[in-house]
Amino acid sequence: MAGPEPRYVIRLTAEQHEKLKKLSRSHSEPWIEVQRARILVSAHEHPDWSNHKIAGQVGCRVDMVKKCRRHWQRNPSVKSLPRPGSPRKFTALQRSQIVALACSNPGEHGKPWKRWSNEKLSRTAVEKKITDSISAATIGRWLREDQIKPWRYHSWQKSMDPRFVEKAGPILDLYEKAEKLAQKKEAVICVDEKTSVQARRPLDETLPAVPGQPVRVCDRYERKGFLQLFCALTVATGVTFARCFDRKCFSDFKTFLVSLFDSAVCKGLKTLDLILDNGPTHAPKQLGTWIASLELSFKVKIFWLPTHASWLDQVEIVFSKVQRDLLTPCDFQDKDALETELMNYFDHLNYNPKPINWSYTKEKMIAKFSLPN
Repeated sequence: MAGPEPRYVIRLTAEQHEKLKKLSRSHSEPWIEVQRARILVSAHEHPDWSNHKIAGQVGCRVDMVKKCRRHWQRNPSVKSLPRPGSPRKFTALQRSQIVALACSNPGEHGKPWKRWSNEKLSRTAVEKKITDSISAATIGRWLREDQIKPWRYHSWQKSMDPRFVEKAGPILDLYEKAEKLAQKKEAVICVDEKTSVQARRPLDETLPAVPGQPVRVCDRYERKGFLQLFCALTVATGVTFARCFDRKCFSDFKTFLVSLFDSAVCKGLKTLDLILDNGPTHAPKQLGTWIASLELSFKVKIFWLPTHASWLDQVEIVFSKVQRDLLTPCDFQDKDALETELMNYFDHLNYNPKPINWSYTKEKMIAKFSLPN
């Protein structure tokens, strides 16, 4: 036998051996307990093995084998002993009260600010006598553990349309069936406009990124006017059709739709399902009559979104991409340059179009509103 004889010999009862053997093969119990069980089983089944050999078999350090043997002799358990240390400074009640404070509105506690910070929470907790003192770092650690970030916010919008389900249902059906409808020469197209896209000419050149520095943009600029971006998105293919106008009114919208109807996007169609919001540009009361007067070669069905539900319009996702990819920073010499780059951007999108991976289905809406199928 290589190495000195182990000081602590392990002899297990049949019951102990069976339990530890089962634990040594577990994939769900704590890893440290599984390792200790393997050490003890090996030491019991192979009393002639040295600590070095058991460590090699189990895949741990020799010191761990020695410590495990010694621990078993004093306390036959693979559980870890309570770690020594100073007692907790804050009770569970104090922690829960401070976390609840972070989840409340500062105005409810007479504070003039709109969002919490760790320092503000620390001061307020002392003022409300939850504790005599507490550091901002401690509060920050608690909030990280609970994944609470009261200093951050994002906007959201709830539709107040009483006919939300009635209007949204057919549109969600169209999104889901868009590819199958396309095979029958029926296109689902979302149309909307991104208003007041500004052309800003910086007073100094934009500097590219270098090690340790991001792209640097001059914060002083001249306003060179703005454009209205009208865009149509073909849901099944991801193909877009965009045009720019100086104004945002029904006459410009009609001009855009005529261009869309005459474009390759609508070539060979039998039916066009047009999805629109209720904005004044689209003139909900006049649009249907005007389209019917055009005598098109295909049928146009208009689907109006619920009010205050623009997030249901897939073309809004295209606008967010435009904002990120091209308009931030908004660095253009004039309106003509802005329009040229916008059109180039959409040409680039259409070079390799991809349909949007839409995840909000009619089934999810029904489940949210607890409606019968």
